[in-house]
Amino acid sequence: MPDFLLGLPHLADGPLLAAARRLQTPVLLSANAFSIWRPDRLDIRDWVGFDHRPLRRLAGLDAALDSAGFVAMARYRFYPWTVAAYVDLAAAAPWRWFSAMDLCVEPEIARNDAEVLDRIAGTVRFYLRCLREAEDRGIADRLAPVVRGWRPDHYLRCLDRLPGVECVPVLGVGSVCRRQVGGADGVLRVIDTLDRALGNAPARLHLYGVKSEAMHALRDHPRVASVDSQAYGQTARRVAFLAGRSKTDAFLARHMVAFHRRQVALLAEPGQGARSPFFPVALPESPADPIEARVAAAADELRALHEEGEVDWSDLGPLAAFHWAFMDDLPDPEAAAEAA
Repeated sequence: MPDFLLGLPHLADGPLLAAARRLQTPVLLSANAFSIWRPDRLDIRDWVGFDHRPLRRLAGLDAALDSAGFVAMARYRFYPWTVAAYVDLAAAAPWRWFSAMDLCVEPEIARNDAEVLDRIAGTVRFYLRCLREAEDRGIADRLAPVVRGWRPDHYLRCLDRLPGVECVPVLGVGSVCRRQVGGADGVLRVIDTLDRALGNAPARLHLYGVKSEAMHALRDHPRVASVDSQAYGQTARRVAFLAGRSKTDAFLARHMVAFHRRQVALLAEPGQGARSPFFPVALPESPADPIEARVAAAADELRALHEEGEVDWSDLGPLAAFHWAFMDDLPDPEAAAEAA
């Protein structure tokens, strides 16, 4: 049975944290829960650092740390914090594991296949930077890489580009929280695709924010180590609104306890070891049009250079790929001046 990690919105002293302690359950916290924001002269909030003081309340808790990738992209358009600041936060407490920073690819963030591939390249780059910082602090053994994708072939591409992840204790699987369970791009297909690709490698998977239905279907999957959810927050918010009352931490704690019991019961039910029907993963074909093929190849070259740290995130995108594809065809101003 996979471990269930209960998502906590913060570490403030009070009924929510007390309830989590009574449950004696592993918990997952977002890096954003420790963010410090201050308004500037225009009353726009600036991120100024992570508050490490609440970390002392982790004593006695089995806790993991998430990099808040989706929140960062959806709310702030990019990470407001640096890799070094995030890994400092990871080094400041005895986390079970901490996820590498990554770039999510949900449709509201990545609008097309090219943007998904760019974000996979960014995920690889962030992992390498997190790994270097974690090695410097002696905590690389607790770093959990994250694979991203929307189709199964995206996940295979990401897995192939993350060096050495076959042997990590925990490999995170992102972009599954609102995904359907079955179907060609469903959670079952994604997990089985990764499972087959990993073969006999020891890495096991953590599924970020997966739905109860998928959690139940995957409860006997040998590759799945753990799952997490904080969905009780949405339920409590809706109930509080309909009742015309405040969503206090005491109110939220009652919903959290009931939610936790339901999820643990779901995972404990005997299952059949659900698997999706096996279909070979079809890799995308190169564009037939020679100009489109040239631009696509240039985009892949730029992504590889970004993964290696040779170009910045801002150097990716369709315009950059077009320029890169035809850069050698542009006239050389110095050669033209010499010829004149």
